[in-house]
Amino acid sequence: MAEYVHQPITGPQAFRETGTAAVESQAALLLLLGRQLRGDDQALAARAAAADMSAAIEAVPSDDLAQFPVPRLRPSRDRVGVALVETRLAERFGARIVRRATIPQEERPDVLGDLAQTLFERSEPVAAAELMEASLRSPDELTRVAAAAAYFELSTRPKRLITILVRGTRSEDTLVQTVAATALARIAPEHPRLRQMTRAKTARSAGETSHSALLVHGTFARSHEWWQPGGSFHSYLRDNVRADLYAAGDRFEWSGGYSDAARDVGARDLRTWVENRNLQGLDLFGHSHGANVIMQATKFGLRAGALVLLSCPVHVPKYLPDFGRTTKVVSIRVHLDLVILADLGGQRFRHPQIHENVLPIWFDHGASHDPEVWRDNNVPAML
Repeated sequence: MAEYVHQPITGPQAFRETGTAAVESQAALLLLLGRQLRGDDQALAARAAAADMSAAIEAVPSDDLAQFPVPRLRPSRDRVGVALVETRLAERFGARIVRRATIPQEERPDVLGDLAQTLFERSEPVAAAELMEASLRSPDELTRVAAAAAYFELSTRPKRLITILVRGTRSEDTLVQTVAATALARIAPEHPRLRQMTRAKTARSAGETSHSALLVHGTFARSHEWWQPGGSFHSYLRDNVRADLYAAGDRFEWSGGYSDAARDVGARDLRTWVENRNLQGLDLFGHSHGANVIMQATKFGLRAGALVLLSCPVHVPKYLPDFGRTTKVVSIRVHLDLVILADLGGQRFRHPQIHENVLPIWFDHGASHDPEVWRDNNVPAML
């Protein structure tokens, strides 16, 4: 089973410690700083307000921030010169810090921990830039990727950050890979690496059965095994939750592309797929932006049963279901999902017709489709 964080490490201490909780806490802090400097949450709120839906979204939940405080930064359109940042780092830690590709693990607490301490004491863009610049040299891959994602609009040398993100998309760690791909898609949507990540694999079948439920993958997950018939999560659902989960070789898939257009095409294709098989009324499980695909499909005329949204980025008003075409909507997610932070989406719905369930896990986007998480937290009872 994956190692999940049940208690984040807060403040500068996250940068002084090692281990999964420390690294994921570092990544969350960096991504949250980037959101503040870009003004992402204000933009989310403005879009919701324009549709008179301000109450339907919580970009960054206040209860999460109470447990995981972040320095407050004003949005800034000004880039911070890398030469200035490197000069300040060299004056403080010696010239080696800007020449090194990686800060040695034994020096990381003194460098990154001290920079984080300064940021918490003096909430200024240049202090954030110093922490981000130094974090690009972290020995931890997730920290480097999060720093690159957060720093892109602030740095005067952004192209090198794309290189870090591209490397991250090739990580063996799924969380690193997904955060990197999401950030890369936001920054450089036409990058050829993203096309490689949306290639399909040969469909598998887990045998015929009655069909009244369907599992839909998210962005960049088209080739992943967990959602396919015979895959880990598909098998768990079929064996323990929904014996009627669709398991034939012609299961539905969509491109997994990172754009509203790709999701709209996926939603229309889903409606057609269901209608061609006369499966109206299916209960639909969707992960990440796959959850937005299934919601969008109801707007395009699909009549569904229950919708189960797993780690769904909240983008209101663009993605909400037609509640008249579904019987129930349930959302299951973790605290401060790193991929949703990189996606610039909201962390939670605040809609009376969407039942939110937040697992006692922090940061990991894939936890919501982990069979062990479902067992340990009795997720089936939430449906």
